Amino acid sequence: MMRRLALAAAVGMVAFGAMPALAQQKVVNVYNWSDYIDESVLEDFTKETGIKVRYDVFDSNEVLETKLLAG
Repeated sequence: MMRRLALAAAVGMVAFGAMPALAQQKVVNVYNWSDYIDESVLEDFTKETGIKVRYDVFDSNEVLETKLLAG
């Protein structure tokens, strides 16, 4: 339960931090560890906010670093 609450808070902070861009796009990008966020959390977020979550995952620090450096 605490993990889900922390996760929802993190997604909310990302969404509110990017509010001007989201006002036009209605999409938030999340890049996270694989199997870290339950799909139902993302679906609930979209239902409650109308903002689509574009969710991508990584399974190692090396993959994360490569993707971040590539842009």
